[in-house]
Amino acid sequence: MAQKTSTYGRLRSALTTRHAGDVLWLDLIDAIAALPTDARLALLLAEVFDASPEDIAMLLHRNPDACRRLIDEAHAQVHAAASSRK
Repeated sequence: MAQKTSTYGRLRSALTTRHAGDVLWLDLIDAIAALPTDARLALLLAEVFDASPEDIAMLLHRNPDACRRLIDEAHAQVHAAASSRK
């Protein structure tokens, strides 16, 4: 029986470390994967789909202020991961 691979695993295996750009992508994938599930979802919805904190709050069953904080904290964690890489 074939073993299922996560999207994260497929992305990681598709990239190689032969190119500097691949290393950056791997670091970004790792930083996003390290976020708690709600923070990861909130960050991606805000950044990729330009969803408002109010829309994200409805999906996560939180209030908009809590979602704003969640997005801000997720940004901070991803930026911290990028800074520690330098």
